[in-house]
Amino acid sequence: MAQDGSDVTVETLLGEPVLRGRLLGGKAGLRRRVSWCLPLSEIAPTPVGQAPDEEDLAGIAVYAAAAEVAAAGDPKTLLTSLARRGAAVLFARTQGGADVDLGPVMRAADSARLPLVRLAPEADYHVIGRLVAVKAIAGTAHVLEYSVRVHRTLGEVFASGAGLPALAQAMSTLSGATVLILDQDGEPLARAERDRGATDQQWRELARVLHGQQDGRPAEGRHHPTAQDAVVVAPWGGRVHVVSTPVSVAGDAYGSVAVIESALPPDPHDLAQHRVIVEQGAPLVASEILRQRSVTEAEERSRDDFLDTLVHGRFSDAHALQARSRHHRFDCGARHAVFVAALPPLGPARAQQVQRAVMAARGVAGKGFTIAGYVGQLLVLVREVAAGDAGAGAQLAAPAEKGELRRLGRAVFRVLSERTGTDVQVAHGRAADGAAGVAASFREARIALELSRRVQVPEVCGYDELRVFAAIEEAAAGAQAQAFAAEVLGPLRRADGQTGNLEQVVLAYIAESGNLNAAARRLQLHRNTMLYKLERASRALQMDVRSAETQFTVWLAHRIQTLNDSLQVLRSELTPPA
Repeated sequence: MAQDGSDVTVETLLGEPVLRGRLLGGKAGLRRRVSWCLPLSEIAPTPVGQAPDEEDLAGIAVYAAAAEVAAAGDPKTLLTSLARRGAAVLFARTQGGADVDLGPVMRAADSARLPLVRLAPEADYHVIGRLVAVKAIAGTAHVLEYSVRVHRTLGEVFASGAGLPALAQAMSTLSGATVLILDQDGEPLARAERDRGATDQQWRELARVLHGQQDGRPAEGRHHPTAQDAVVVAPWGGRVHVVSTPVSVAGDAYGSVAVIESALPPDPHDLAQHRVIVEQGAPLVASEILRQRSVTEAEERSRDDFLDTLVHGRFSDAHALQARSRHHRFDCGARHAVFVAALPPLGPARAQQVQRAVMAARGVAGKGFTIAGYVGQLLVLVREVAAGDAGAGAQLAAPAEKGELRRLGRAVFRVLSERTGTDVQVAHGRAADGAAGVAASFREARIALELSRRVQVPEVCGYDELRVFAAIEEAAAGAQAQAFAAEVLGPLRRADGQTGNLEQVVLAYIAESGNLNAAARRLQLHRNTMLYKLERASRALQMDVRSAETQFTVWLAHRIQTLNDSLQVLRSELTPPA
């Protein structure tokens, strides 16, 4: 196989008997490609004062009489112009008995890095032109034959429906090297490894390098229409040669295919085969990615619908619950906890990536049912947890179960923070049994998340950690509790006027355990201003805010009002479990 697919190089031509041992100069350009031959008389010269039109003679072998080249006014200008225009080689034919001084031409060839070959008198234009044409056509035919064989082999694997790993393995077998298939973000989709003990993390690092072409540079003399060559620094040390090509459909990028060769410098024949393999494999990889994507999208729509129905407890009957639970492998008898997080605005593709990352997180994935999806604007995750001992009628998880929920919450928070680049609030409900338990845990998680917007809580907060709100939830919904909160907080709010929020002043005073100076610092007020506002609050309440009983009264009324405000926001969304 030709060194660069269908390409013939000057070095290859010099192996032919009629040209063997006839190189006079320009040895640095032996890797130039040759695709056709033209006489110098048919090549239009570059106008005086105009820069050469680069690459308009790419792959052209220039044929001329030695006397014609030697008689050029300035051989250096001629050869430099030919080299810049992409000419591959200059053939100079001598005439029988003629003694032509090619010394200046040889020096010009070395300076321009353009090979200069002296032809024997019998090597006329027809002989050389026929030789170049035959070599180019033979190389093209050989490449086409190999391409058909590779396409047939990979096509059989694709038709079998074995997926991307099988396609990667087939390409690795054909190339004798490692093959990586990456998605549009540089994440590995499949890998077929050959004689390399690198870790999964090292392969992921190499995939990111290939995706961004960091620490890589194009290999000299390697040009191809679609396949790209590069030498990159491997994460395990040393350098590797990579032949890659993009995977795209209708102009949309879907990823790339790369063949990785650890031997440097790689064998030219092997590289030519690698280019054919990635070019023939890329369309099949694109088709397989499209097929898998359509299947994945259908599965995700089904899963999201199941998740939405599950957390809202909206199954039509027990038979529908059992049937869909079997399909999604949800254990109706197991204990589950629900985690929710409010995310910043994300595009559809980015949102799906975050969802999959949460499900694949090391702290979340593993044994047990896990499902994640979007319910409204929230990311919701349902996770099966080990059964714990419930308290007597209190439905409080055992310490081990509570620790497990905290660990899972931290894992979800880490993944979301890394993927979104911002700190997010994660809330979770208590673990409970069965499908009804999932709906109850989701309701608790939503209440905890809504409360986190009104009170100060950690970045990962559980419903059972908001013990006061959990304890008064049922009572807070009653008419007496609502009237109590309105009667206590109403006078403070009506008395605000132009002097500031008296309710917040009293709450800050209570939070600082009655320390006047600390409360003033918290609100960034002068001590006398703080004292004046507390006196106004006492007059509005008709109670002394310095007394412990008054402080407890205001604190409880505020908690009842905050919980009712949160439940009011959620009332249209949540359906209490039966």
